Amino acid sequence: MYILNPTRMNYMKKEHIPSIIAGVFFILAVLGLGSGVYFYQQYKTSEGKLKNPTEAAKIESKELMVKVGKLMMLPNEEAQVLTVADVETLKKTQSFFIDGKDNDKLLLFQIAKKAVLYRPSTNVVVNVAPIMDSPNQATASGQTPPVGAQEQSLKIALRNGSGITGVTTKLEQDLKATLQNITIVEKDNAKRMDYEKTMLIVLSNTLDKNVVQQLATELSASVSALPAEEPKPVADLLIIAGKDRK
Repeated sequence: MYILNPTRMNYMKKEHIPSIIAGVFFILAVLGLGSGVYFYQQYKTSEGKLKNPTEAAKIESKELMVKVGKLMMLPNEEAQVLTVADVETLKKTQSFFIDGKDNDKLLLFQIAKKAVLYRPSTNVVVNVAPIMDSPNQATASGQTPPVGAQEQSLKIALRNGSGITGVTTKLEQDLKATLQNITIVEKDNAKRMDYEKTMLIVLSNTLDKNVVQQLATELSASVSALPAEEPKPVADLLIIAGKDRK
């Protein structure tokens, strides 16, 4: 039977202590060097942002667009980015921010006239709406963003004038992603199935013209009169989906 020699074991342990200690200090030195390089790089990055805030804003915009672009389709333009502050005050004047929180990011697309409210902490899109021009505008981080959603409650009728199956369902989804306070009161087929272009027919005299125009732009639709063959629905708006909505 092989018997371990305690004396030899103690000797071996003491013999290797210097090399073990040296190894530990070497590892710590490498880790310290790596941490130092990392924090130095972070410092230089922060220093660069302070020296060039305009460039920093562009970088933040691009980074946010990459993240949000994985969640939804975005306009092909650079977004202006604002950080939401004092959201409780914003909620009092704009329903667009009703589900918002401080430190959410507001992405404004001026050409496409679209506003996107994004929450980096949970990586979710909180709200999307067309940008409206308004004399009563609230602030986010000291700046003045346009109104992001219509305040009117809209009753909308949808009709399929293209003959394409499911087009009104897709249209309903697009509308709900674009506008708040809407109710779809009708989904039916139009009297004709050869409408080439999507039509937006205003049926109420109380509708904000800006809301109508923004919606028409968003849907690439034309604002038209009610076709003679189409019965008038009980709604504020009638949208007839044409063959251009595939």
